[in-house]
Amino acid sequence: MSQRKAAGIIIGCFVAGSLVLVLLGCLGALVLLLPDGPKHAHRYLSQVQVDPAYRQVGQGGQGNCNCNLEYFYVGPSHTDPAQVFSGPTLTLQPTDGSIAVWDRLLEGEGASETSGNCRVVVYRYQRDREPFDDWKLSTDERALVASGRLVVLSLYASCERDFD
Repeated sequence: MSQRKAAGIIIGCFVAGSLVLVLLGCLGALVLLLPDGPKHAHRYLSQVQVDPAYRQVGQGGQGNCNCNLEYFYVGPSHTDPAQVFSGPTLTLQPTDGSIAVWDRLLEGEGASETSGNCRVVVYRYQRDREPFDDWKLSTDERALVASGRLVVLSLYASCERDFD
């Protein structure tokens, strides 16, 4: 191989390596600029007390705005959903309606010093639907949800500060 060809290969490798490093640097900077999730909604939901008969089985939310969060719980269906959750200045009023496979039960507001003002909604998963696979439900729990003895509730929070 000639020295000229070897030098061309070395220069080509150097240019390609430099481009890769520049792209990695740009991706790293982009990650730092992206929002890290709805931190105020997380702060609020972490302060909410949940009836010990209910177990958290998942979380979701954030949506396109990266500004809301919801936690999913499974527990006895005979408990009044208004008695399951309590938190800083949390006020929930009965409401109705549905979104896809969720029945909206309660809606209100809550706030704390670390989260600011938050909209809070409690949804109930319709029992005639098959629970999502990503919930941590045993086969027995799935059967109890289907029979109506257990219920899956969603505690949704969207906080004003997450929109800043």
